[in-house]
Amino acid sequence: MDSVQDESQPGVEIGEIDRRKTPDRRRAVRRKVFKIGRAFWPNADSSECLVYNLSETGAQLEARSLVPNVFDLLIEGDPWRRSCAVVWRRANRVGVRFQEERRLAPRPKGLRTQFDEYRRFSEICQKMAERAISSDRELLLEMAEAWPAVIRQLRRKTLLLQPRS
Repeated sequence: MDSVQDESQPGVEIGEIDRRKTPDRRRAVRRKVFKIGRAFWPNADSSECLVYNLSETGAQLEARSLVPNVFDLLIEGDPWRRSCAVVWRRANRVGVRFQEERRLAPRPKGLRTQFDEYRRFSEICQKMAERAISSDRELLLEMAEAWPAVIRQLRRKTLLLQPRS
């Protein structure tokens, strides 16, 4: 139980509060937000999530898939990557506590580098298709054709996200 101080008379306690009966038991003030985040699992997989509220000590997330008990969280527009531990779960929502000091997230690759990498993937699929058996060749050629489509889609998306002048 926590005790509450009378601010008008320092050192005087008003009484004790049972934190289980208090609807909001957070130690830090939360801010309602609606941001996109990405949760990075310990096995190097990741999943997109929505961040509904955020404080210095934790957050409430809505995940698209099951969330492991510990993971790293990167929030859109925030340069910090935070280690998280799940505190509660309800359906596809989870409450997390930040475990350690936040650290700067690695800078994302530039789009030009990403496009070059996708072109290289397409070329690799085409080369593999030349040497593959017929059943695999068809799939590899489909994959080779899909990478340029990914580039076009990404270009369109980045054009839509750019501020208009």
